[in-house]
Amino acid sequence: MSAHSELSERRGSRFRGLWLGLVLGALVICLLAAAFGGGFFLGARSVEVRTVAAVEAEQAMEAERDAVRAELADLKQQGVACERLQQIELEKDRSAQEQLKVAQDERLAMAKEIATLKRLIKTGGSGAVGVQGLRLSAGDGPRAFNYSFTVSQLIDDVGETSGEIAIKVSGKQGEKDKSLTLKEMEGSEPTTLAMRFEHFQNFEGRLVLPEGFEPLSLSVDVEPKGDKLIASGQTFPWALSE
Repeated sequence: MSAHSELSERRGSRFRGLWLGLVLGALVICLLAAAFGGGFFLGARSVEVRTVAAVEAEQAMEAERDAVRAELADLKQQGVACERLQQIELEKDRSAQEQLKVAQDERLAMAKEIATLKRLIKTGGSGAVGVQGLRLSAGDGPRAFNYSFTVSQLIDDVGETSGEIAIKVSGKQGEKDKSLTLKEMEGSEPTTLAMRFEHFQNFEGRLVLPEGFEPLSLSVDVEPKGDKLIASGQTFPWALSE
C-alpha cells in the first residue's frame, strides 16, 4: 500500500467518525427536544384539565347557590301566603262576630218591642209606635253621621198618629258617661222631629258629635199626643252600616 492510499484511508476513517458523531449528537438533541416537548405538552394538558375542573366546580357552586336562593324565595312566598291566609281567617272570624252581634241586637230590639206590646196590653192603652230599620252611616265630616229610621203603629186601626220624637246619643266623654240631645249636638239637623201618620213615617237627619265624645248607643223616644198611644222608646247600639 502506498503512502497516498494510507493517507486517504485515514482521512475517510476520520470523516466517517465525525459524521457518526454528528449523527449521534443530532439524535441525542432530537431525543432531548422530544422529551422536553412531551413534558411541556403534559404540563399544559394538566393545567388545562385543572382549569376545566375549576370552572366546572365554580359552575356547580353557582348552580347550588341559585337553587338555595330559589328555595329561600319560595319559602318566603309560602310565608307570605300563610300570613295572608291567617289574616283572611281573622277577618272571617271578625265578620262572623259582627254578624252575631247584629243578630243579637236584632233579637234584643224584637224583645223590647214585645215588651212594649205587653206593657201596652197591661196598661190598657190603645196602641204604641215602634221604631224599625235604624241605619247609621258616616257623614261629610270627621264627626258627622247620617241616620234614618221608620216609625209605625204596632196595632192597626188606631187612626192618625201625631206627636214628637226625641233622639239621644249616649256614650263617653273622657272617663264620664254622657248623653246628648239633638239640640246639644251643635251642627245636627233637624233639631226637632214631629210625627204625623196613619200607618208609618220615615225620618232621616244628620248628627254632629262633639270632639272627644265616643258614642255607644242611640235612643229614639216617641211622645205621642192624645190618649190613643202610649209613650215608647227603643235604644240601639252605635254601629255604622256598610
